[in-house]
Amino acid sequence: MTCRAIIFRWIWLLILGLATWSAQPQVGGLILLEAPRQYSLRLTDIYLQTDAQFDRQLQENRTTGATDLHQRLVLEQVVGVGAAGWVYHPNLLEYVSNIELGGGYQDARVDPGKTASDLEPLLRYHFAMDLLKQKPYYTSVFADKDLTYRDYDFFSHVRVDSQRFGAHSGYAAGAVPLSISFQHYDEDVQDPTRPAQLTEDTLNFNSNNLRRSGKATTQLSYYLDRFSRRDDGFSYQRGLNQNLSVVDTESFGDRDWIHLSSLLNYSSVTESPTPSDKLLLQEQLQLEHTSRLRSFYDYSFDNSSSSGSDASTHQGRVGLGYQLFDNLSSTLDAHGNLTQASAPGSFLDTTRYGLSLNETYTRALGDWGNISLGYMGTVDHEERNASGAVLPISQEAHTLIGYDWVQLNKLSVVEVLSVNATNGIAYQLDSDYLVRTRGVITEIRRKEGGNILDKSVVLVDYTIALDPSGQYNSYANGANFRLDFWKGLFAIYGRWTTLDYSGGEELTLRRLDDKIIGADSAWRWLRVGAEYEVADSNFLPYDRSHCFQSVVFRASDSTTFGVDLDESWTTWRDTNTRQTAYGMIARYQQRLTATLALNAEGGMRRERGDSFDGDYASARTELIWAVAKLNVKLGYEYGNESHPNDRRDRQYFYLRLRRSF
Repeated sequence: MTCRAIIFRWIWLLILGLATWSAQPQVGGLILLEAPRQYSLRLTDIYLQTDAQFDRQLQENRTTGATDLHQRLVLEQVVGVGAAGWVYHPNLLEYVSNIELGGGYQDARVDPGKTASDLEPLLRYHFAMDLLKQKPYYTSVFADKDLTYRDYDFFSHVRVDSQRFGAHSGYAAGAVPLSISFQHYDEDVQDPTRPAQLTEDTLNFNSNNLRRSGKATTQLSYYLDRFSRRDDGFSYQRGLNQNLSVVDTESFGDRDWIHLSSLLNYSSVTESPTPSDKLLLQEQLQLEHTSRLRSFYDYSFDNSSSSGSDASTHQGRVGLGYQLFDNLSSTLDAHGNLTQASAPGSFLDTTRYGLSLNETYTRALGDWGNISLGYMGTVDHEERNASGAVLPISQEAHTLIGYDWVQLNKLSVVEVLSVNATNGIAYQLDSDYLVRTRGVITEIRRKEGGNILDKSVVLVDYTIALDPSGQYNSYANGANFRLDFWKGLFAIYGRWTTLDYSGGEELTLRRLDDKIIGADSAWRWLRVGAEYEVADSNFLPYDRSHCFQSVVFRASDSTTFGVDLDESWTTWRDTNTRQTAYGMIARYQQRLTATLALNAEGGMRRERGDSFDGDYASARTELIWAVAKLNVKLGYEYGNESHPNDRRDRQYFYLRLRRSF
């Protein structure tokens, strides 16, 4: 008899014995094992859990006609035991734990390809221990091995097997309280078409010095992350990410009218295909002369290097802020910056300075409304001294929200080199993000089903075609208004932005006259809105319409229904091309009986345009039956992603039973 067979034999004997024991009358509920004044051990939970899962995913290449069919059947059964207690005294050492022990069977088939089945023991656990939790030198230790599910967005749902362990400690008293923590983390993403493995070791150190009754504070933090990631069929990457930050704030003088804030930050990514370094220094001084008048003085130095390119920027600003009335505030500033960027064979030196004025006005209109108005104008002079043909731009930060396209800051992009997470992990083109170029403008966005979470900050490296030397004046104006009626029942708003230049005829400069008008309304369970935009420009003028509708309706104490709809239409007038997008997500929750509940949600997104077409659909339903100590979940998930050249179809069934004793 093999070692594996012996292990499984004892596992199933244990499960059978527990099931037999549970059928006998139990007196007193949970078992208590205590030795007075030495230790305490109590069983908090005992359960038997069974999981059955079937995953079927079909991927079709419409260009070649090739198809890949992935199927996987997983059967798991475990016994779980939860315990908690302390040693000598709860304030000395206290712990909680949960252990799941059992066996699992997996059958995986790939057509065309291979078939594989496996029978293996399962061990999952959660353990946490607190040592001297009432003392300033409190320490905690933890370890976990778990199975979870991750939603990258509504159309992407994957299984994640993870394991982590670590410790947290420090000293919470004295002049400089500090804390330090370490964690080792492993995860295995079970995606039939794109499995991934990630290993991370992270170290965190923080200290905080609070002085003069809270009028001054200094914070020091250090973060280290060593990672390695493998995307099967895509890439293998590793790196070391470090970040050191010092922040100091001070208040001086009578009434604390002087405020000084300082920041020093250094970050680097090494041992990576795209190593980078960044140093940031900021100084902000603000003087509160009166309750209505303030002045401010800002300076920052930013130096970054990546992929053989270097860039440094000195930036300064001085200004006055004055509040003439309670509802009118004005800010006037003078600003300037000096930027030097270089790469092998090219450089760009830029000097820019100018003035800005900002006005904000708000006023209540009786009991029926409220109005807000704003204006900002800037006049700048810029001089460029350039040499070379191509210049790299590194570590340009952008926030990707939903599936909106985000424009890169520079024009005439030659190539997008990489899009990375802030810790250095690289994302994959066409799998995690999309790129499109329209004339001299280049945009990026998240891809449905990719690994970039919604509202993530990404760092973009790309190259641009370098303009010749030159100088020009720029004039930027922006105005906005919003009129609210009846405490938000209905509102109309508008924004107007212009950007124009004098000089610089030899440079690639984008002129813009952008006007937006919109309205929205919120009433009880209904929220709707519409917006229309006209952008006139020498590069890529367009008209855009956008509408949204949102309903969250509670029909009864046991029934909730919600739906989110959005529609957008964009027309580029210079090329007479059109892009449309329609999206819908609906959710339904129903308690059928005292022990039976139904959850369902579904969504679709349809995109059409001259550069891309895509259809996305997803549906999930789950039936939950909970009676006494028995909990049963029966679920089904469906996902479909279709493009002109490929299609992916996924179906997933699961049954989960848990019986507590």
